[in-house]
Amino acid sequence: MAKVNILDLLQNTISDIQKGNRDNPNEPTADPTVFDFLKGKLTDIHQVNQDRKARGERPLKLKDLLRGKLKEAKEQHKNNPNVPDSIFDKLKDKIDQHDQVRQQQRSEESIAEIINEYGIDVSRLSRNELNEIQRRYVADNDKLDEQYAQYIYQLNQSR
Repeated sequence: MAKVNILDLLQNTISDIQKGNRDNPNEPTADPTVFDFLKGKLTDIHQVNQDRKARGERPLKLKDLLRGKLKEAKEQHKNNPNVPDSIFDKLKDKIDQHDQVRQQQRSEESIAEIINEYGIDVSRLSRNELNEIQRRYVADNDKLDEQYAQYIYQLNQSR
């Protein structure tokens, strides 16, 4: 399965949400400018990490940056009756869904590789046990990824 760039996915999702919002008679039609505003928030996402780097701070995960931008946009539009919260909630759900799918794929592939590489018979393990292995793998991998991101960042800073 091909990797999906989350920024492209969200740009497309914003367009889909805009169309769905416009076509849904049960939801207040949002001010169209909010969708352009959201797209603008996404385009400056990489600038946030550049600014953090300039201040000597470590970069943040893309999904955390995106969640922060959505929270910021929601806050800026909280008093606007023409911008329903559901727009922001749908985008946040899309970020969470993308992250879960990516983590699931990564863990399934890696655990299958470990099982094959070591010739481990897992026929006596329950589905719950295999799911727990995947959950632990994801948690351990997140920590390892963060350590390597910090190492790469520090190495880059010393250049």
